[in-house]
Amino acid sequence: MEATLCPKPHFVVIPWPATSHMIPIVDIGCLLAAHGASVTIITTPASSQLVQSRVDRAGQGSAGITVTAIPFPGAEAGLPDGCERTDHIPSADLVPNFFVATTKFGEAVAQHCRLLTATHRPSCVVAGMVHTWAHGVARELGAPCFIFHGFSAFALLCCEYLNTHKPHEAVESLDELFDVPLLPPFEFKFSRRQLPIHFQPSSSIPQDRHRELREFELAVDGIVVNSFEELERDSAARLAAATGKTVIAVGPVSLCGAPPSLLDLRASSDDARRCMAWLDAKKDESVLYVSFGSAGRMLPAQLMQLGLALVSCPWPVLWVIKGADTLPDDVNEWLQHNTDGDGLPESQCLAVRGWAPQVAILEHPAVGGFLTHCGWGSTLESVAAGVPMATWPFYAEQFLNERLIVDVLGIGVSVGVTKPTESVLTGGGGGKEKPDVGMEQVKQVLDMLMDGGVDGEARKTKVKELKAKAKTALDHGGSSYMNLEKLIQFGA
Repeated sequence: MEATLCPKPHFVVIPWPATSHMIPIVDIGCLLAAHGASVTIITTPASSQLVQSRVDRAGQGSAGITVTAIPFPGAEAGLPDGCERTDHIPSADLVPNFFVATTKFGEAVAQHCRLLTATHRPSCVVAGMVHTWAHGVARELGAPCFIFHGFSAFALLCCEYLNTHKPHEAVESLDELFDVPLLPPFEFKFSRRQLPIHFQPSSSIPQDRHRELREFELAVDGIVVNSFEELERDSAARLAAATGKTVIAVGPVSLCGAPPSLLDLRASSDDARRCMAWLDAKKDESVLYVSFGSAGRMLPAQLMQLGLALVSCPWPVLWVIKGADTLPDDVNEWLQHNTDGDGLPESQCLAVRGWAPQVAILEHPAVGGFLTHCGWGSTLESVAAGVPMATWPFYAEQFLNERLIVDVLGIGVSVGVTKPTESVLTGGGGGKEKPDVGMEQVKQVLDMLMDGGVDGEARKTKVKELKAKAKTALDHGGSSYMNLEKLIQFGA
């Protein structure tokens, strides 16, 4: 009797439309494909090129992946043309409109998934955290649904504690510190101002959307985390116990597929070529890399204090500046006179306005430290490259990640930022506030990072040990490899 071949499990992956969330969830799709699953990634036209580029990067691991672009109903919701990601939203006033559009987008996704059942029925849904309608789509398909936040397991554990015990609601001011006891013997104190936006008393995201998000979290079958079990001191297991959900750590997903060779990068974009050639001229572990993520924008006054510290550093600095086109003329003039935009080999401060090949930069032997906003993707990329960090959180869960980096893992040193940087989603931005951190404070912390004596050597040793564990986690038989196999079984 002839054996019947079981069809491949079919995962539908639906990224939340924010660049920092799209990249890792698409990488998760690539890893699922590499483990033998069929994967459909559903996105919007404005993001399809970004998604396809991540799929192409996976090389042979991209076999079995289909990228489907479904029109985003932005115009119907009152958004300007092309506003299809959170980093496209021009003002806080339009954030509610964006959520209306994503709800309508969900209706179109549901219709597309119904069509998929005729050819290869989806057997599991993995959706970005604010696609709250995805659970209904999965139930209609008779498939399990997993949520992907883009947060660390530790940050999610903090959020679960806050949702359950609500210590932030008992404080009298936004700056009063309170305890979040999660990983003994470590002690964690936060102010309400430092929490993710759904724990803030006000933001540009409507409260009913926050309630929908929590209902979605409670309804899903499990949580997919871009992390590895050896990194976060049992945070994933504690999160599973606290939520009653299956928690699957599958990272660091930035290691999926082979990264482009330095030769390929030098032959690609002008920015990449300039960065690589400049780094080649520097000594090993001598360069400070500075970047605050895809959405990180500093107020001009704060950027000037940072800039004054960077140009007076004794180390070469590679500084990625986002939103440079919106800076005041006097700040741009200062940057032109005090930094190098051409990548001259002898220059001390190379300023890149816009995109830079972060993974390749962190892996370059010349890089010895990373000044970061503590976004979880950037944090993991630094760990995977074995580079210690100076931490400068901006908003979202980044203050929670800072405590993990500095206090628990011992691979970073805090700049000392106490207040979030306002953004479109927090309901602010564009103000004329005074700098939170001055030039001298920045210089002192960078000295600790780059030339920190015994403590600095300890940080380097610890992060290099974690680099080795990160690679092992994704190798055959490693913790993340086995967790991907476990996730595949949910779709079998």
